[in-house]
Amino acid sequence: MSYPMTTSTSQRISFLCRFLSPSSHSLPPASPSCKLIISLVLLMAVISGARSQTPFSQDSAAAYLRTIAVEIGPRPMGSPNEQRAMEFALTKFREFGISEPYILEMNRAGGTSGQGVKNTRSGTAVGVLKGTGDRIIVIGGHMDSSGPEIPGANDDGSGSAVVIELARILSQRKNESTIVFALFGGEEQGLRGSRHFVEHFEHINRVALMLQVDMANGSDWLVPTIEAKHKSSPEWLVQASYEELEKLGHTGLYFPTHFFALMSAVPGGGVGSDHQPFMEKDIPAIDFTSDFRDPIHTPQDSYENFNLAGLKRSGDLVYRLVERFDSGVPEEKSGQYYLLQFGSMLFFIPLWLFLGFIAIALGIAIVAMVRVRRRRPMPEEGGKRASIPGLKLFLLMLIIQSFVWLSENVVSLIKGIRYPWLANLDGYFLLGLLAGCIGLWIGLQLAPKLRLRTDSYSYYVRAVIFLLFFLIGCAILSVKLALYPAMALFFLGLAMLVRRPALKLAFWILSPHFMYRLFFSEGFDFLARAGHASPEIGLGWSIVLHLLYILFFSLWSFPFLLGFAAVRLDVQKGFTWLTMFRTRWGVIASGGAFILCIVFLLTQPSFSEHWRQLITVEQSFDLDSLDGTVTVKSPEYLDGARIQFGRIDTILGRTCSATLGAVRDSGDPWLKVERSIETVESDSSTSVSLLLRVSTTHRPYTLRVGFSTEKNSLFDADSPLGIVKSDGRAYLSWYSFPDTSLLIPLSLIIRRGARLDELVEATFVQEAATVRLEKEGSSVIRRTHLSKETHLDLKQ
Repeated sequence: MSYPMTTSTSQRISFLCRFLSPSSHSLPPASPSCKLIISLVLLMAVISGARSQTPFSQDSAAAYLRTIAVEIGPRPMGSPNEQRAMEFALTKFREFGISEPYILEMNRAGGTSGQGVKNTRSGTAVGVLKGTGDRIIVIGGHMDSSGPEIPGANDDGSGSAVVIELARILSQRKNESTIVFALFGGEEQGLRGSRHFVEHFEHINRVALMLQVDMANGSDWLVPTIEAKHKSSPEWLVQASYEELEKLGHTGLYFPTHFFALMSAVPGGGVGSDHQPFMEKDIPAIDFTSDFRDPIHTPQDSYENFNLAGLKRSGDLVYRLVERFDSGVPEEKSGQYYLLQFGSMLFFIPLWLFLGFIAIALGIAIVAMVRVRRRRPMPEEGGKRASIPGLKLFLLMLIIQSFVWLSENVVSLIKGIRYPWLANLDGYFLLGLLAGCIGLWIGLQLAPKLRLRTDSYSYYVRAVIFLLFFLIGCAILSVKLALYPAMALFFLGLAMLVRRPALKLAFWILSPHFMYRLFFSEGFDFLARAGHASPEIGLGWSIVLHLLYILFFSLWSFPFLLGFAAVRLDVQKGFTWLTMFRTRWGVIASGGAFILCIVFLLTQPSFSEHWRQLITVEQSFDLDSLDGTVTVKSPEYLDGARIQFGRIDTILGRTCSATLGAVRDSGDPWLKVERSIETVESDSSTSVSLLLRVSTTHRPYTLRVGFSTEKNSLFDADSPLGIVKSDGRAYLSWYSFPDTSLLIPLSLIIRRGARLDELVEATFVQEAATVRLEKEGSSVIRRTHLSKETHLDLKQ
């Protein structure tokens, strides 16, 4: 990572003036030509230095980050800590002379991505720095963290600190645009704060540009997040970002093309940030996110694990973009393209070109089929062809994929760790490749016994059919995904058209590259770690998942095994290496390399300061019976964990979940519900007016109050609070840490004579019973769940 030199521009200018002055005797004598050359070099350095310097202070931003992530701490949406952090930002805005700081309150977070409405006390901390014109540039970050144990230093205390420091330095210059600094709440709950902002900010129609900083760690990558549903950030904004970062002397701006292509098929985009609601409003926007492979959404997202250098990089970049577009922005609001990056070069490929390329790939596939069919040998008279010539070959693919996907389990069994790759995935790709070579060798031994067909045309046709199915399926999910099977069709067709064995093999090797790159993309380790984090995936489900992985990737890879068979049978020369690999030396070499790789991986740590084992201690109580259970669970094995609970003092074995037995609540009323009920009956319905008072000893992390009746018996439900109605049920939810006393008015209309039940559920971060847990290299999350179900008597 390179950063601007600390030598000030004034020092350089002073040195240059002394060097050129004839009266200066502090420098050694130099010839006129030498002086001219050195002067030009120094002048260029002065100009470059003047350009690379910005007034953004890394130290100031680091101080803000320490306050947010350390002194205030975790800040889930609606929590008192989120409010404290927003008030801190407003205090700083006032110090900088920003005259209109305020919180745009959000008391009801609208549902997104299948999530229901949540009652909360969140919003957006806003500072308005007025310019000489009406145009508005929004600079945003999000203030919330993803949970009550997660400091959120990187995600996104760092982005918030950058925004606050930008407010300081931009308030010291004269701006043509009005600049709005927005620190959103509720990003981790589905971009709720920013969606609320774009709907309720009174001057949203004047916003010409939005720049978001979501994570500003000093990681290798600084990712421009440019996607939102079916559009992308405008090309001019993306190009300007790369240009300005290069001028500043920073590095790391990198767009993971294949990862975002895969995410385009996920509802809601899979990953994103608060720039997306602006893009959906047709406002040019872009987000800068440091490496998403960092340990975000974990307790290790702390100030101690944060690289402060990233604050300067992100802050400098946004500052330069504000300077560049202060006087106006181009008319283009968004784009539709596929972005490829090679080094510092960007290629914006219009999506309509994909249709042309798909047509070319199909054309090549058809021409290849025609030519291969012409070369097809005539069957011998009376000879029979296998009715399903690819089925036996699929068996070989299952063998290969089984070796690939089960290879990590060898290390897991030896180390006694379920996910030995958590801290570092790199070596496991090589392990899978070597295991696949062993599976291939076994397949080659079986092939002669299976009496496989020797007709290249039959294999190629089936490969094309498989790829066509993938092409159609991918196109339905996302037009960007359709490129990957189209590339496979293109290169496999070329492999069948050319006659030179070396070219055939080269094109065949290229044919699966893009389809594999889609899944094993730049963000594969991010997805792998996110997928491992659920302790509900026990041994049984883990076996099922492995079988599904093997089946899916066998189908995904099968066209290329068919293609290889077609290429191999289409030309008889150039495959002596395959004959050599079939000998015992092939398995000896593969097996030896596989064992060496395992030995190496056994020496590598599975956990680190950034990646620790996560353990959850859950206590659940039914307040009617006061009976409960205590459960300890983790995605990783709990062996070696010492548990002290009541009279229990034990060390757990190789299990991912342990129930410590029944426990009885002390009777201390952590949760109390009082209610008044009024009913009015008509011929077919009963109107129920309820006023509930829910009291808790501690602020609950989450709270849910629900009402249910028989199917089709709930006609209506209403409340001045956020309420969700669905399928005979109505419920109200709070997130997070609402007050310890809540007054809840609501009205229901139900079928006359129907039963009405009430269920109150609360989750606390405090423990009802003390559980001591010790395990080296672990982080512990504690939850207490309380529930109380009541049948409401409507005849009182």
